[in-house]
Amino acid sequence: MKKLLLFSLVTFFQLYFTQILFEPYVNHSYQSYTATLKGNGTIYYTTDGSDPTINSASGYQNVNLTISSNTLVKARLKNSAGQLSDNIESKNYYYGELPSKTVYFKPPTNTNWNTNNVCVWPSRIDPGTLVDYTIAQSMINADCEGWYKYTYPFYKAGFTFSNCKFSYLDPLHQSTPFIETEETLFYDFTEGPISNPPACLLAVSDPSKKVAVVKIFPNPVQDYVNIESDKNFIAYEIIDENGKLISSKDFKGSKIDISNLKTGVYFVKLKTLSNETNIVKFIKK
Repeated sequence: MKKLLLFSLVTFFQLYFTQILFEPYVNHSYQSYTATLKGNGTIYYTTDGSDPTINSASGYQNVNLTISSNTLVKARLKNSAGQLSDNIESKNYYYGELPSKTVYFKPPTNTNWNTNNVCVWPSRIDPGTLVDYTIAQSMINADCEGWYKYTYPFYKAGFTFSNCKFSYLDPLHQSTPFIETEETLFYDFTEGPISNPPACLLAVSDPSKKVAVVKIFPNPVQDYVNIESDKNFIAYEIIDENGKLISSKDFKGSKIDISNLKTGVYFVKLKTLSNETNIVKFIKK
């Protein structure tokens, strides 16, 4: 239901605040399918990764494309007044098998964690899906210095690790923030995302050896959120747990002032110059 609601909201905002609507929202299939672009005017588009120009393929108000391989569709609109938009919009469409990537987690050494019950809550972000993954999955012991692992097919996904106590009201419940990644993730409950995993983890055959490193601390936080990452972020948004945008600003330095926020759960969405985003959850005291 959450993904269905998100799909409805995405459609609403695309219709009212962008020029081109990309359909379908679920952008993956194991069989050939049709992607549709809609806009109020002439749509110029490309499927080879290049930016569309006035000389690119085009269609009036509606473009149907057959997807039979992974395809990045870029498009821009020329409206009824003959004005060509400066804004280039894009969407990835996926076909066939998704790459399986492994996430690793090291629980703390305290009595709230039963090493036979280490759980992960996966949520696929890209490709989009209407299925809301809210079921905890058991992690497998990686036989490496207390680490556990879980393999999941995705291009972009988010994960929360927990001690399998399913209620936040349970006094023994412990979990991590929601961590978004496009690559292999190494997450230590005590340290957060790390870039120096032990050699025994790197000895396995993974599709990707890149590490998603975005650390936020302290958490919970009172006045300032500290961001530590190997990525160069240029802007950020603060979003509450209901999906409402609270603030949007340029990101300079390594701290974000959240002293004016009310107590509650929030997400910080960090953006790079190439428009890559990372979303991390934090709690305001």
